[in-house]
Amino acid sequence: MDRFKTMLSGRTNMLLGQLKQEIGYATGLRRLERQGIAQEMRGFSQTARLHRMAAMERSEQG
Repeated sequence: MDRFKTMLSGRTNMLLGQLKQEIGYATGLRRLERQGIAQEMRGFSQTARLHRMAAMERSEQG
């Protein structure tokens, strides 16, 4: 269940970050745009953590 929560959280942060970036760009709010970039990067790091967890499990199995 932990992997599912990590995946869901990562994907959600990536999508919400992209949305914030676009809204910030369209409205000229640079602060919102930067917040979106930060949130998207947080989502990427969560997704990378998921891949590292899967790789560790594979290496332990065989």
